[in-house]
Amino acid sequence: MNKKHASSEIIDRFLRLVNKYNALGKHPVTFGTQHRFYHSERHMLDIVGDCPDLNITEFAKAAGVTKGAISQVVAKLEKKGAKIKLTPLGEKIYAHHQSVNAESSHHLWRELKNHPDDNIEFLLHMFKWFEEYFDESRERMRAHQ
Repeated sequence: MNKKHASSEIIDRFLRLVNKYNALGKHPVTFGTQHRFYHSERHMLDIVGDCPDLNITEFAKAAGVTKGAISQVVAKLEKKGAKIKLTPLGEKIYAHHQSVNAESSHHLWRELKNHPDDNIEFLLHMFKWFEEYFDESRERMRAHQ
């Protein structure tokens, strides 16, 4: 196997996955209300529902975004009536999104059952590596501003 070629292909495929995932986030979902909620907003409600006592810095770390991004999403949610402490609407969205996440995870779990543990551990290792690499890249970019 040509590992240099494989490295390029892995990065290309990863970036395509990120782009496809981001495209999904551009489709808002309604929950029988007057407002449509985007993926970033639903994800924020997931974090609030899972860990309601986090501060803004901890929310940002959990979401993998900046504190400014968290503040923007919180402001959007508050305008829609889903405050940072889950309101009944926020709880409804949280519960629905949890069921969607469970369904998505089930598909992945079925696929992972077909692979040995060491392959799964390697995949987890690589995703952790990518996350750390992108964090370091962001810091390098900030240094050049």
